[in-house]
Amino acid sequence: MKILSNQKVLIIKFGGLGDFILSLSAMYSIKVFHKKSKLVLITEIGYKDIAKRSNWFDEIIVIKRSTFYFLDKIKIKKKLNTKEFINVYDLQTSKRSTSYSNLFDKKITKWSGIVHDSDYCHFNPKRDLMHTIDRQKEQLKMANIKNFFLFDGKWIFDDKFKHNFKKKSFVIFVVGGSARRKNKRIPDEVFIKIAKKLSKLNIDSVIIGGSDELELCKEIKKKHPKIINLCGKLNIYKLASLSRDSLCIVGNDTGPMHLCALAKQKLVVFFTKFSDPKLCAPLGSHVSVLNYNNKCSELVKKTLSIILEKKNNYFLN
Repeated sequence: MKILSNQKVLIIKFGGLGDFILSLSAMYSIKVFHKKSKLVLITEIGYKDIAKRSNWFDEIIVIKRSTFYFLDKIKIKKKLNTKEFINVYDLQTSKRSTSYSNLFDKKITKWSGIVHDSDYCHFNPKRDLMHTIDRQKEQLKMANIKNFFLFDGKWIFDDKFKHNFKKKSFVIFVVGGSARRKNKRIPDEVFIKIAKKLSKLNIDSVIIGGSDELELCKEIKKKHPKIINLCGKLNIYKLASLSRDSLCIVGNDTGPMHLCALAKQKLVVFFTKFSDPKLCAPLGSHVSVLNYNNKCSELVKKTLSIILEKKNNYFLN
């Protein structure tokens, strides 16, 4: 297929932070394949800056999703000329984003997603049982994008975070998670017990979180005053930078863990029975997935073993 420089390609992606981070590899692969086309992204306000920093997109369109899908379509119709797009890659593949296909002329635009009568329908009946990376890789392959590139995340680390504990080994704890899915969080006592053990070994513990975790972090700090509380003090780029300096990152199944995973430092992520690591865990040889089965002491023991193995290997090297 001959690609002209004035052709436009659209990517659609909303969702949680972790899901957006996992989708960056697919976005980059689309960018490489359509390198001569103008690339446009439809997303929500929280991801505009990430998308802008990537320098992949010629235009970023932000919409606030409505309860009713047709209101989304009205907003999209106002913000772009749907007849200008030769390809649309729906990386959200929800009922909502699938409904947007009605805005586009099938004779002009090839749609990659789960629209049954589209040119590039991802028709695998087991797609919802696949990890996000594998699912999107297969989706793009069915759209003739054979080369899938894993996003390296270098530009995520542009912001530096200065801290006075860099001279010591420290572990980052991501203690919170989505306020709407608190059942994905493990008990706070796990983090506290690990931090107390690390203090005895002269390893600092740093807790991070957003506005939803301010009270949680205060309570953890009360129970172990030696913890360094950076809750509410880091944006995602400073967190990424801090992750690079850390000995290890430990936390719940939540978006910031996917961001921290890009640092390629040892990462321990906890999963409860309410989410499946086979579908959405951070990937890499540096990632350890631990399942929480209501046994805090077992989780503490396994996590400490992983952290100390990393510390010992660091000194051996």
